[in-house]
Amino acid sequence: MDAEKTVRTIDHHEWTIKQPAHHTEVEKTFAVAEHDRAALASRGVRTGDVHVHGGDDALVVFFEAERPKNPKRHLREHTDA
Repeated sequence: MDAEKTVRTIDHHEWTIKQPAHHTEVEKTFAVAEHDRAALASRGVRTGDVHVHGGDDALVVFFEAERPKNPKRHLREHTDA
């Protein structure tokens, strides 16, 4: 078998808004999620898109980001540069 196994740990960042939510509250929550995602991406962390999922009683805004294998070293490398 010529396959290489890779194990990644993913952090799920999530905000929940109770329904009914005003559109400005949804926009603010989405902006906060996008800001947090962009901050992680600027440090070299692999991130996914921000998603919105609506249900009957809540609205969920979320994204996923890969957790570095050595977070302290990863943070040091990207803050010293």
